[in-house]
Amino acid sequence: MFSFFKKKPKPEDLAAPQAAATPIAEATAPVNPSTAEPLAPAAPAVIAAPAPAVTPVEPEAPRKQSWTERLKAGLSKTRDKLGKSLAGLFGGGKIDEDLYEELETVLLTADMGVPATMHLLKDVRERVTLRGLKDASELKQALKDSLSELIAPLQIPLDTSGHQPCVIMLAGVNGAGKTTSIGKLAKYFQSQGKSVLLAAGDTFRAAAREQLMAWGERNNVTVIAQQGGDSAAVCYDAIQAAVARKIDIVL
Repeated sequence: MFSFFKKKPKPEDLAAPQAAATPIAEATAPVNPSTAEPLAPAAPAVIAAPAPAVTPVEPEAPRKQSWTERLKAGLSKTRDKLGKSLAGLFGGGKIDEDLYEELETVLLTADMGVPATMHLLKDVRERVTLRGLKDASELKQALKDSLSELIAPLQIPLDTSGHQPCVIMLAGVNGAGKTTSIGKLAKYFQSQGKSVLLAAGDTFRAAAREQLMAWGERNNVTVIAQQGGDSAAVCYDAIQAAVARKIDIVL
């Protein structure tokens, strides 16, 4: 039978379990049975953590530059080299034979040409003597005046109305800006209401045909070109196409 009346525990009965609790023994070092001396605690074992796996990172392959980027880089190097040469030339110092030799080198490097370089050097020497110039910084203005007088007679308006088509051929060394000038001339003649046709006659230099075609696309102008064709054949086809289509200007 269940008892519905439980006996109320006494206060000393409640405290008994706490009093009877066994105290926790303090940890003691192990004792050597032969000498009864405590043994030194064993050093904890050190486990080396494995080194993390390193995945080698392969260097990215350099991006191949387009022909336009290579062209701009080449022209910028030439411009920077020429600019630094002229800056060093007119930086200061006295005007002597060494300075004239350096000026001659800079002009020839800039594709000025031998006859024009000789003419400029002679004219600059005369200006230096007449003006009594002594400092290299004063030589810059003398060179500018000599160049202006040399180029001024060439400023003749180009009359393209005498022939149809009017054929304009551009020739020069690599990096002189021929193709860029063709693109600018095409835009200039278009602004005058003239029809323009481009002929990729330079079949020798690498990427010359592609470069001219890019200018044609930019100006919305037809370009006559051949893959590995002869220069004379390209020019002949361009003139025949210009006559058939009544083109005003062939570049």
